[in-house]
Formats: sequence, structure tokens, C-alpha cells
Amino acid sequence: MKKSFTLIELIIVIVILGILSSITFDVLTKVYKNYLYKKEMNKLNSKVSITLEMISARLRDRIRNSVIVTKYPANFTDNNPAKVDFKSIAEIQDNDTKYKILEWINKDYEAKNGMWDKRVQHIQTGWSGFIDLDLQQPNHKTNENPKEFNVTTIDSNFTMVKMIDYNITHYLGEDSDPFESNTTTLIFSGIDLGGDIVDDINHSYGWYLLDPNRQAKAVFAIESYHEYLGPNNTPRDDLNITSITKNDNTNKLYSRYFLARSAYALVPIENNETLEDGTQINDYNLTFVYNYQPWQGEWFKDGNKTLLATHVTEIRFKKDLDTPMVRIYLCIQSPSIIIDNNGTHLNVCKEKAMF
Repeated sequence: MKKSFTLIELIIVIVILGILSSITFDVLTKVYKNYLYKKEMNKLNSKVSITLEMISARLRDRIRNSVIVTKYPANFTDNNPAKVDFKSIAEIQDNDTKYKILEWINKDYEAKNGMWDKRVQHIQTGWSGFIDLDLQQPNHKTNENPKEFNVTTIDSNFTMVKMIDYNITHYLGEDSDPFESNTTTLIFSGIDLGGDIVDDINHSYGWYLLDPNRQAKAVFAIESYHEYLGPNNTPRDDLNITSITKNDNTNKLYSRYFLARSAYALVPIENNETLEDGTQINDYNLTFVYNYQPWQGEWFKDGNKTLLATHVTEIRFKKDLDTPMVRIYLCIQSPSIIIDNNGTHLNVCKEKAMF
């Protein structure tokens, strides 16, 4: 005789299957959530690292003493640069969290790398960065530019510099001689090779020059140049340069200089995004700004902009006291992964030191 299940046995089996399925479902749910968490964590780690690497690549060619930290105007939509507060990054303190914008002037590295020079039959540096002070003869003007200098820079080719910079600025929508328009300028390095010829950051590079109390004493316009081959066929350029702004207290030059074509800025712009489920995300879109010249009265709102990273929750800057090293601390969050009951989103932070 075939034995059948009783009702009680069937109920017990169903209960056991229900318990097992519930446990299995919870396990699978946790495994899946853990998978999503790790996947998003890896994504954020890569995003933060790549963003810091992109920043580092640009900061590598900075004129070191030109780096400033800037505070937002009272209203970010305000277009009055007089309301902007800034100071040298060397003055930043740990509690200065309101200084969220980093600005600096970059060396004109494209022109420095140069190109093929048929005169010397090899790749020629555009500008060497060195001046022979023994050949320098100051000439004083009496007009609005009281300082004019005739200097000789060795192993340089300023025709090449003009060609390279014109191609770059033309691509960016400007159709003018980079020397005549003062887009490409010469900045002397101080004793510390950092770039300042004065102590005050307010009067060195022309940061927020629309303020009548600010000057650009470290910046010189390239008025003209003459090329020739010196001893051993070494390319030389005689330059005629004048100060961009009144520069009465500068009576000597330095043997080292930089060419500069643009300032750069890292600007976190507030992002108030509403997700599909109605969740409000309050963070920043980190924007990279380029192609603006502070020594001509421009500021970061006048430059070209490109997006570096979205959903940035924090960005801080700090300079070491005894070295030129700059530290950047960056945090980016995930808009989709919440890690607690308070609605806290998954967040990854990293710090990178840049020499």
C-alpha cells in the first residue's frame, strides 16, 4: 500500500520551505547589496584618483608663488570681482574651509617644449627661462610704463614661441598676436625661484586687478625681440620688455624668468540635483577654468570651462610650510548608494601631494 503525506507533514514542509526561502532571500539581498556597494566604492575610488591626477598634471607646471585660494562672492552669480576675497595658499589655515577655489598661473609649457628649428637642425626650446644679466641694459621710460628693459635670453626662439601660442589662442577663439595683446607675458622669478619679485601676492601677478589697489609688478609685456646665433651657434634673443603696471620700486631683474599665457582655476559650483525618487542631492560640480589673464583684469568667470567631476562633497587645499608641495583633499559621493538610516550617501575621500 502506497503511503501518503499527512496534512500536518505538508504544513511542516511548507513552513520549513518558507523559512529557508526567507533566509535565502535575505542572504541574496545582502550579497547583492554588498556587490553594489563594492562596485560603487571601486567606481568612486577610480573617480577620485583620476580627478586628482588631472589636477596634478596641471599644477605640475604652476608658477609656485602665484597659487592663491579664493572665497566665493556672497552670491556666486554675482559678477563683481571686487567682492572676491583671496590670499596666498601659504596663508591658508585648517579652519579656512570657505576658500574653496584654487587659482594659479601656469608656465607656458607648450611654447617651452618648442619644435624643430632648421637653423640648428634639432628640436629647439621655445624659451629657456634664463637671462644673461651681463648683457642686460636698463632703459628708463617717462610715460605710463616707467620701466623698460633690454635683456638677452640664451637658447630661446621667440618666433617659435609666438607661432605656438598664436595657434593655441587662435584655436580658443582669439585672433591676435599673443605678444601685442599681452596674452603671453614674461614673469621674473625671485630669489627663491618661485616667481615673485615682490613680497605681496596682491601686487605680483594682477590677481583681481580691477581693484585700483592691486598691481602686477612681476608681469612684463614683450614689446619686441631680435633673434641671432651667438657663440657655438647658440640661439639668442634680445628682448625689449616693459612692466604691465607701474613698477617704480623694481630696479633690478633676475636671471630666471617664466613665460605665462593663462591662469587656471578649480571652481566647485553648487549642484542642487533632484533624483528620480525625489531625493535632493546637495554637492558640487568641480569645474576646471582656463584661458584667462589676471594681468589684464580678467578673473575665473572670464575663462573657458570644462567639467572635471560631479558630486564633489568637499575640496580643501594646503601648502607645506617648508616645501613647495601643495596638498589637495577631495571627496566625492555616490548619489545612488545610501549607507545608513540618516540618508548618508557613500563617500570616498583622498589626499594627494603635488610638488
